[in-house]
Amino acid sequence: MDTKRCLELLEQFEQVRLLAIGDIYLDEYVYGIVTEISLEAPIPVVEVQERRYNPGASGNAACNAASLGAQVTMLGVIGADINAGIIRREFEARNVNVDHLIEDPARPTNTYGKWRAGGHNIPTQEMIRTDTPKPKMIDGEVEQQLIDKIKLLAPQVDAIMIGDQVSATISDRVLETIVACAREHNLITTADSRARAGFFKGITLITPNDAEAALAAGLEITDDASLEQAGKILLGQTEKVMITLGPDGIACFSQEKGMEKISVRPVKAVDVTGAGDTVIAAATLALTRGASLAEAAFLGNLAAGVAVTQTGVVTVSNEEVRDALVEGAPVRLEKQKSREQLQAVLKRLKREGKRIVWTNGCFDILHVGHIMYLQKAREQGDIMVVGLNSDASVQQIKGPDRPVVEENDRAQVLAALECVDYIVIFDEKTPLPLIAQLQPDVYAKGGDYTLDTIDQEERVAVESYGGKIAIIPGEEGKSTTWIIDKIAGKKA
Repeated sequence: MDTKRCLELLEQFEQVRLLAIGDIYLDEYVYGIVTEISLEAPIPVVEVQERRYNPGASGNAACNAASLGAQVTMLGVIGADINAGIIRREFEARNVNVDHLIEDPARPTNTYGKWRAGGHNIPTQEMIRTDTPKPKMIDGEVEQQLIDKIKLLAPQVDAIMIGDQVSATISDRVLETIVACAREHNLITTADSRARAGFFKGITLITPNDAEAALAAGLEITDDASLEQAGKILLGQTEKVMITLGPDGIACFSQEKGMEKISVRPVKAVDVTGAGDTVIAAATLALTRGASLAEAAFLGNLAAGVAVTQTGVVTVSNEEVRDALVEGAPVRLEKQKSREQLQAVLKRLKREGKRIVWTNGCFDILHVGHIMYLQKAREQGDIMVVGLNSDASVQQIKGPDRPVVEENDRAQVLAALECVDYIVIFDEKTPLPLIAQLQPDVYAKGGDYTLDTIDQEERVAVESYGGKIAIIPGEEGKSTTWIIDKIAGKKA
């Protein structure tokens, strides 16, 4: 795929005005520790330590579109309860306009919960999942309110993106209104549906996965022949079709080109939750800016590839997709960021409730002491960022004979470690400017430091914004200097 062309498309995402419509869920994640067994029943007592929230279903696709740069308005139905206020807040934090959400006092805000807990120094595990009663399809006054909102907003947008996770928002009349408004105002329309991919007649693009496509087409997809047959059946109802195939990429279908397979760049998938939402968000924005179906699928693949390498439901930034465009990039280039790129990524991760751990150092001749330190530091949070002293910076600290290994090679070795998520190279002798800019939740320090012996300017900077300093004991006799001295014959 033409990298220059894809970069141009990404730059234009910020020009897209998008209306996202569909089923809205609030995803709630509760984390805690099991402290005892209840005296009232044979059940564990969980000390809740943290709650995180994320808009789910069509809300997640809307948040991804906003993170990719679009101006997004969310349209759907929520309850008139406490969780309605939470989901409004979470949308707003992700730059999604919620002025037109419809509140229905007769139903709760759809909420999906996961509780995870462990014991003292014991890894956590999922204990229970919670859900609200499965919502019924809207009707009556609520349906009419939604239709009126579509007619009001359609002239103000460039595209409409539909999310149909539980089939409770897009009724026959709502779909008819969307299609009619799209024709009147020349809008791109896209839809992703868990159980009704064949329902969306007259839509520009549908993006089912292979199981959803098989259900809609009424056949089993077992090979390329049955995949092509399913695509052709669905193509009889919509203008374009993308069938997502997980690690096998995306199969695109259009009247002009038939079936085209767009391969995915190999990544180490950690969690595929929400990947389909990322695909439709990127593909919708690309089509709106004039991309071909193959180009839209390629960018959707890239964005999803970024999403699945992270735990939980995440939003992918425009900057992250830009980075992923570097063809054949080694792992170092995926993890290594500029200050500006890293600031944007960490801002998004913090918004999603991730705890950021920062450490820094020369990491010259990486050895077991470094590995053990980084692994222990990583346990302090969710995301590990390493500030790596540049060659010039190392010389200031260690003298003219260091580093032994140049900065880009040191970065690549660090990037190969699973416990390291991001790397930024800095020239200053001290990381203080970066700490002030990035404001990590935890600043990990190694060796024999105490809170009183670390650089007090760094301590004040971290504590001034509510950050924590974690002292990670070093491994005696395991250092780069010790290794160099032994090679030089200075150690027995």
